[in-house]
Amino acid sequence: MVYVHRMMSNEDLTHAIATVRCGVYHRGSFEEVEQETCREEIVVISLNGRPVSTLVATPVELRELGAGYVVSEGLAGKIEEVSLEGLNILVRASERSGSLRSIIESCGGPTSGTLASEVKSSLVISRDLVFTVISHIVSELWERTGGAHCSVLFSGGNLVAKSSDIGRHNTVDKVIGHALLSGIDLSQCVLGCTGRQPSGMVIKAANAGIPIVISKAATTRQGVEAAVKAGVTLVGRVKQDSFCIYSHPERIAGLPGR
Repeated sequence: MVYVHRMMSNEDLTHAIATVRCGVYHRGSFEEVEQETCREEIVVISLNGRPVSTLVATPVELRELGAGYVVSEGLAGKIEEVSLEGLNILVRASERSGSLRSIIESCGGPTSGTLASEVKSSLVISRDLVFTVISHIVSELWERTGGAHCSVLFSGGNLVAKSSDIGRHNTVDKVIGHALLSGIDLSQCVLGCTGRQPSGMVIKAANAGIPIVISKAATTRQGVEAAVKAGVTLVGRVKQDSFCIYSHPERIAGLPGR
């Protein structure tokens, strides 16, 4: 059964977009106009009654954000319930032993950078699916504001989740959260992202059990090392007719010479 994630609704966009005044210079002319921008809010995630993180996020799909965060950070393995009290996200879940870890503020968002378990998956995809995944990471929020990242999740060759946010880490948490709340098997999923893939991003996918990560952007040395160690196939710098595979290429079928 394929669980197709609804695209961002008009109501979501209302909560995600704000209008500001700005001056625009264009080909010799200058005028004041109204321009759409992304909203940002401070949200607090609590796990079993204990605050575990404060994030800056686009204020939509907050239940998915909370569910995805506690799993991708290795704090819990299974979600029991997620509820909202304003911008407070209340998650109940079975915590992993020793899950209280330091959260590091990276240039993309907070992450523990702690690998909970190595990915075990028999998933193999065609090289053509790499391009298909990347073709879906353009979102209406980005087109209207130019200020949002996007992540997508594919299962069985089909798009099952798509989320946008000002933070690239948040988009990953949101699609993971959608899968968790919908009963989608993450070990058979492919994650597609607009953002670069340092170690913290790779480890998020690994903690959720996702075997393949594809990004339009680049990675880092530590990102590659994390992917190798975590058992994640990391694909980056995807262009119209090329891509780079940094780890575990055996999950990409149809590569010449292999």
